[in-house]
Amino acid sequence: MSAAEKAFGIIKSVITFQERFDSLEVGLSELGRRVAKLAESHAALRDRVSTIEGYLRGRADQAAAQSNRPRITDD
Repeated sequence: MSAAEKAFGIIKSVITFQERFDSLEVGLSELGRRVAKLAESHAALRDRVSTIEGYLRGRADQAAAQSNRPRITDD
């Protein structure tokens, strides 16, 4: 194997590795975008659940305040 063939082999390897790194970089960028979108979705869901919980607590407190039935306590 001549020196020129070895040099071309090395250049081919470098280009192949560069292509792999480029595709890996694109994949990681896409993954980062998807994780950010998931985090935003999680925050929106947390806010919606908090709103529903607040509404239910308010309704339960309102019903308890309007009720004339005695409450059972742990005395």
